[in-house]
Amino acid sequence: MSASFEWSPYLPYIYYAALGAAALAAIIFVVVRRMWDFAWRALFFGALIFLLLNPIILNEIRSGLPDKFVIVVDDSASQRIGGRDKVTEQALDNLLGKLKNFKNLDPVVIHSGSDIMASRGESTNLFTTLRNSMMSIPQAQVAGTVFITDGQVHDVPKPEDLGALERFGPFHAILTGRKDEFDRKVTVVSAPKYGVLNENISVTVKVEEIGHNTGPMTMEVYQDGQKIDDVTISADESRDFSFKVNHPGQNVYEFAVPVAEGELTPSNNRAPVIVNGIRDRLRVLLVSGSPHMGERSWRNLLKSDPSVDLIHFTILRSPDTLDSTPTSQLSLIVFPVDELFQQKINDFDLIIFDRFDHYQNFGMLMLPMYFRNIENYVKRGGAFLMALGTGEPEQGGQSSALDEIMPLDISGAMSGGQTPIIKLPYVPELTDLGKRHPVTADLEKQYEKKKWGSWFTQVDAPKVRGDTLMNGVYGKPLLVLDKVGEGRVAMLASDNVWLWSKGLDQAGPYTDLLRNVAHWLMKEPELEDDFIKAEAKGTDVTVSERDLTPETKTVLMTTPSGETQNVTLTNRVPGWVTADVVANASGIYSFDNGKKKAFAVVGSASSEEFSDVRTTPDKLKPVVDRTKGGIIWFQENQGFSLKEVSDSASVMGSDSWLGIKRNKAYTVDNVETLSLVPNWLTLFIILSLCVWAWWKESGTR
Repeated sequence: MSASFEWSPYLPYIYYAALGAAALAAIIFVVVRRMWDFAWRALFFGALIFLLLNPIILNEIRSGLPDKFVIVVDDSASQRIGGRDKVTEQALDNLLGKLKNFKNLDPVVIHSGSDIMASRGESTNLFTTLRNSMMSIPQAQVAGTVFITDGQVHDVPKPEDLGALERFGPFHAILTGRKDEFDRKVTVVSAPKYGVLNENISVTVKVEEIGHNTGPMTMEVYQDGQKIDDVTISADESRDFSFKVNHPGQNVYEFAVPVAEGELTPSNNRAPVIVNGIRDRLRVLLVSGSPHMGERSWRNLLKSDPSVDLIHFTILRSPDTLDSTPTSQLSLIVFPVDELFQQKINDFDLIIFDRFDHYQNFGMLMLPMYFRNIENYVKRGGAFLMALGTGEPEQGGQSSALDEIMPLDISGAMSGGQTPIIKLPYVPELTDLGKRHPVTADLEKQYEKKKWGSWFTQVDAPKVRGDTLMNGVYGKPLLVLDKVGEGRVAMLASDNVWLWSKGLDQAGPYTDLLRNVAHWLMKEPELEDDFIKAEAKGTDVTVSERDLTPETKTVLMTTPSGETQNVTLTNRVPGWVTADVVANASGIYSFDNGKKKAFAVVGSASSEEFSDVRTTPDKLKPVVDRTKGGIIWFQENQGFSLKEVSDSASVMGSDSWLGIKRNKAYTVDNVETLSLVPNWLTLFIILSLCVWAWWKESGTR
């Protein structure tokens, strides 16, 4: 209950001002003219103004509000080191027990695990968590804030930048670790993200010991999970290592030092480096059997990739062309068939025969030995793509060494010596395998958004071997891939793919199709049918494998401690089958499907969360000092006390007690009004003063 004096005037203040001015003028007039009997009227005016201002007493009926003591609990990954999570639970229970002894005080417990960065194990952001909770906490009732943490907080603001958060002071800290902690850590100082195949990369590694120095130690060096070296290294010493990038995709290098006695955690004793192997330059040979509209599509596709060196030849004049122009007067060069397919064939990463005509152009220009060289080139690991020409009524039959590696019969042996050309409109369709194969799996999504345009011609070449990904007219094979020896071959039974580049109703995914086929031929890791990948987000690891068969797939997971576990991939998405795994420890997890391996790094030592895992008061101390709070080492002082302090106290905490600021917040339930002069009494006094002033003036006269 609280009482106060106020005015509740009957009239607007302008009238009181006018009345006061009139009374003042009357008094001045009386003094100047010495009319002392008029002074009674001045007294009347003063009393009238006072009564009309209506003095009242306000009496507020209040209800007190409980203060809020905010407790922010650090649930980050570093809190699970050395049993700190158990200490955190004890500290929270201890603090809540002490708060029960205070009346009108409610604890508000906030856990930092809802923060995205903390849930991923990347950093500790307690002030971000507190800011996100500000709207739900009445700031006028906050009696203080305490952080239960190891002190490794990565979003501590500068004291002068606290802003609205300063209203949550005083800030205190209860530390869950010990003062004499020791830890050893492997740090990757520098490492590239990409490396060129068959070339060396340099990685710089440093070992740090925080707390004390134990002297030289042995570091184990691994490449793709295999131990390759042991080196002696001392604390705070940086060492350079050189590695050869052996294969495309993930190349994993790992550095590990033994766990020392009394060390906080072994999780940062291993440092992984993942370098993606890439090709420097790809040399592609494109030979077009004759000029046609689709020639530009091939050329534009290959030239758009800055990593491709393209050599392109178009055969404009075949040997059987009848032309009376002397050879010396022709500007055309002789097709360098011997140089390309005899001397330098192994210099190319990919060979493309575009608008291939087995007899008329290629067949007459190339001797059987050149076709045999192409066959050997493929079997030794080369890539060969053949797009058949459909400009002629039929393909002439002629056998060559290419027949032994081609997935479609183009010699005419299976069709009576001729390979007919079908001229009917059709829309290419993905086969069941094509809907799952990495080359064409993503094309189905594009087809669902917009139907593909039609093609109009196709070579009717029977399938001999390989995987059919697309069918054409009458369900005949249109795109077939095959593995031959160490190399790859692909055949496209039409030269109409350029129609998809026209757009509008004729549009189709020609760029994605041709690029994926070319990259598959050159063994791009992500397009392999046995490709496996693993991605880590915090402690959640998702492992995925290409889904080409309906069979259940199982991969072997190896944890950082060397334990193995079979993981069954059950979740099927277009082109993939996946599984989710929860990691129980930090380090490198490897997944093996029997042919390929994938690696995922959990809780990398290079992350902010694990850059330093010692308990420290240093990061929170500037904010604690600004708000006059205290810092408690819980394992050394579990008997700390809580004290009530006023808002103006010079000290609100120390290393043995924490202050609770009392706010005396309240709500007003009701307001009672009491008039000092009731209306009837006001009227009576005014009339009495009128009579009294009249009587006094009459008596004076």
